[in-house]
Amino acid sequence: MELLLPHDVIEYILERLDVKSLLRFTTVSKQWKSTIIRCRYFQTRQMLRRKQSGKTDVVLVSSYDDSASNPDIEALRTLVVGSSVSVKIPTKWENKIRPLVSPSPGFGKEKINETYKVVWLYNHAEIGLKRKGITTCEVFDFTTKAWRYIVPASPYLIHQRQSPVYCDGSLHWLTEGDETNVLSLDLHTETFQVIPKPPFLPCLPLLGSSMCSLHDRLCVSERVWPEQVIWSFYSEDKTWKKIYSITLKTTPYWLSNCIMAFAPLSVLQNDKLLFHNRQSSDGSFVTYDIKTKSCDIANESKVKSYGALCYFPSLISIL
Repeated sequence: MELLLPHDVIEYILERLDVKSLLRFTTVSKQWKSTIIRCRYFQTRQMLRRKQSGKTDVVLVSSYDDSASNPDIEALRTLVVGSSVSVKIPTKWENKIRPLVSPSPGFGKEKINETYKVVWLYNHAEIGLKRKGITTCEVFDFTTKAWRYIVPASPYLIHQRQSPVYCDGSLHWLTEGDETNVLSLDLHTETFQVIPKPPFLPCLPLLGSSMCSLHDRLCVSERVWPEQVIWSFYSEDKTWKKIYSITLKTTPYWLSNCIMAFAPLSVLQNDKLLFHNRQSSDGSFVTYDIKTKSCDIANESKVKSYGALCYFPSLISIL
């Protein structure tokens, strides 16, 4: 094959394949192996094509159970959207921890040096601290492999039940207080700023709205019966715009009647939104077709989970 086609043409073909196939093809030749394993430019192009395809996998974070009758609770599992395939991910902390009272750590990549960081921003009162100030921010840098503090930390309390949302090189939180703000942390400069307040955001965000990331933009899903509207933040002109409108009357019971706004996990092919019902006994996933305003079962897996996160399998290593 290499004798018939220039290697740049072969790369053009290879970048359209999935990660599993590419790893198998590393045995074809030393040049193929070098391209697939060591070429960051090729790896980035392959990941971008995967994102553009709308094909995503899901990581399930299982719920924890303190009861003696159910001691074997899985921590992580993956599934393929559109099938019943799911695979357990072994972890060292399985069956040994409980869900955090404060928000889970956020994870993302800063845009300049393209290094990965874990950020844990938490309110002091929620974990029993009596230090001065109201929040603490810790960062784990995979380059130095060490934790350190960001000073000053956030000037706002953050909502303990809203997980941080990553997009476009920053992590975002909803704040507590008399009015709700959107707090942003730039992972490169490690500085906080407040995004222009969405005019639609209520004082109690978890009762009627929820944050997510779609098309690598910060989005807020707002529930106002009989619709659920999804707003997207455009950093270019600092404005919020409506990008989707969901007719709740045509959605499943748990989506239409719950007081909470369910944020979509991802936008799939053909402009379909993927939702996860973490409150159900079977951990169901459904897709909502924006054009036909109809819902379908996204997978047949019966794995119940506390939360879910979409991801694109990639060749890029964080280390």
